[in-house]
Amino acid sequence: MEKIQQNTKTELLTTDFWSVYRLDSWYFIQWKDAGSEMNDEEFMDHISSFAKLVETDGVNNRISGFVVDTRAYHYVMNLDVQKWHDDVIVPKYIASGITKIAFCLSGDLIRDLSIEQTFDEDKAQSGEIQIQYFQELRKATAWVEGWK
Repeated sequence: MEKIQQNTKTELLTTDFWSVYRLDSWYFIQWKDAGSEMNDEEFMDHISSFAKLVETDGVNNRISGFVVDTRAYHYVMNLDVQKWHDDVIVPKYIASGITKIAFCLSGDLIRDLSIEQTFDEDKAQSGEIQIQYFQELRKATAWVEGWK
């Protein structure tokens, strides 16, 4: 599995389910295998804690995007959680200056589809945040960093 190689990588949050790092002007979120044990409430708590990080550390450090590595695992969001994410979390990202989100997908059809459906909603596609999906971590990070 590809790894992020950066000199300025700072670990900000870590749990049994994921780790969040700051790399220059973007975040890297790496899901762990234990995510398969997560329930709706735990997922919502984790995403809320990340949104708070974006609203504080993200704004202070001018973070403009993030890469989510879902290859090990990513929680499968049901329709209610997808709607909550669209109504509550996405506006926080927009207000905090997030303009790009890249997902490095696992290749698991159900997990990948739940991610894509979440960001296919009207608020997520408002034009203020660009969303892209990748199979290779290197390409995802290059896109968030603005490289071609």
